[in-house]
Amino acid sequence: MNQTLLLGLIGVALAGLFGYHGIYASKQEQVRVIQAQITEEQANQQAQARVAGSLQELEQHRKRLAPEPDTSWLVREVVALSKRAGVQLTTINQDVPQAFQKFTRLSVSLQFAASYHQVGSFLDELERSERFFHIDHLEITHPAEEEQPPAIQLVVSTLYVPPATTSAVGAAK
Repeated sequence: MNQTLLLGLIGVALAGLFGYHGIYASKQEQVRVIQAQITEEQANQQAQARVAGSLQELEQHRKRLAPEPDTSWLVREVVALSKRAGVQLTTINQDVPQAFQKFTRLSVSLQFAASYHQVGSFLDELERSERFFHIDHLEITHPAEEEQPPAIQLVVSTLYVPPATTSAVGAAK
């Protein structure tokens, strides 16, 4: 009977050992793998949310720039702002758009005669516009006759940046 009891105890011990290593330990490893996958997926989702937020912010800033790579858009915007400032443009020269790797620079040269107040109003309109404009050059030439307003030459530029695409999100992953 002692032998039977001893064999029974050995059998129970072996079954417990087999059960622990064969079932419990493998299930614990599966739990660790699943937890690692959950952590990785959470990190991926957080990264995707950050990228989406950055793309949304980029798009908001891009909307301040030219909506098309055509200088005629810049001319229309600048003419509208000059009218609001009471400036009468005499010459408008569209510069050839300059394409770079990820953006296009648009530029226009303007000439007009204006009072000091009108020039200030026009520059204020450009600066406070919802759109981004850069004043590249400003030259004021005083006229020979005192009654005439000074002649102004102004070069205004902006940028065109194409919209971010969904492929940019995939590249950011």
